[in-house]
Amino acid sequence: MDTDNPTFDLPLYHGTRDASARAILRSGFRRSSSRSYTGTGICLSESLTIAYEYGAYETGGCVLEARLSSSARWSERIEGEATSHDRDTWDDFFVRSGMDAVRGFAGNVWVVWAPGALVSVRRLSHREAIHRLCMEFDTEGRECGYNGVVQDYASIWWNEAANDPNLTRFPDHHRQLVARLKRMTGRVQSTRA
Repeated sequence: MDTDNPTFDLPLYHGTRDASARAILRSGFRRSSSRSYTGTGICLSESLTIAYEYGAYETGGCVLEARLSSSARWSERIEGEATSHDRDTWDDFFVRSGMDAVRGFAGNVWVVWAPGALVSVRRLSHREAIHRLCMEFDTEGRECGYNGVVQDYASIWWNEAANDPNLTRFPDHHRQLVARLKRMTGRVQSTRA
């Protein structure tokens, strides 16, 4: 779906180090000088859980929230599937098509080529991020798996901490996450657990 007038008005999330977030908030997003599997575009996600993995507050990170400008041109796919072996595919697509952004992998990854297409950029507080993590856990269900500290929070949220080797091996870490959930959400597990 290529569009000049997107109806996409959901937040997009970008996890990063706190120092990088301050620079982005001060000067705006910029494309990368090095290529990843998505070229030099700015990577965001519709999923806070994915962004949190890259910007865990527990290790000096944070999550930024942004929205696509109403005038941004975006596509659901790129012509010619990108592979990790051809890092120019995404950049070439943007140059050829004039698109500002691509929604890839069912929204798990948004690649934004035109930094000006991102508006209303703000840093989520840790409390907001934890609340939204728990909302996503409830939406996605207990069967969904995550990475890093997001999985630790999910295990606690679903009352599965005893089955999570990261939490059983590191009891202090487990206690800290439980205390944080209690402080920030008022409870430590889903009402569906």
